[in-house]
Amino acid sequence: MPYYTETEGKPLRELFEAQVLNWPKVTMRWMFGCPAYLVDGKLFAFLLSHGVVITQIRKRDREAFAGLYETEPFKAGEREIERWLQVNLGDDRTYFDRVMALVRKSYDTILNY
Repeated sequence: MPYYTETEGKPLRELFEAQVLNWPKVTMRWMFGCPAYLVDGKLFAFLLSHGVVITQIRKRDREAFAGLYETEPFKAGEREIERWLQVNLGDDRTYFDRVMALVRKSYDTILNY
């Protein structure tokens, strides 16, 4: 099963890109079969059909967010990447702004590194 299909993910992608593609130095390319977002060539987030994977997030932020929303570590095949927070949005966009605040933290981590 693919991580992302444009048929299912397009509404989320358009909403997401309306914000992140306006941030300085952000580029998009396809990785893992998904739209991926980079700053200075380093990955800070990518989309799944019904969610977002945030790659540069502190452990305390991951744990706090996981206590409030449906999250899990990202799995690439059999390999689990614990540091990458997968936030499952489904069709519910009620906490999209909160997710975007974490995406922005991931972006800022790379930009300020």
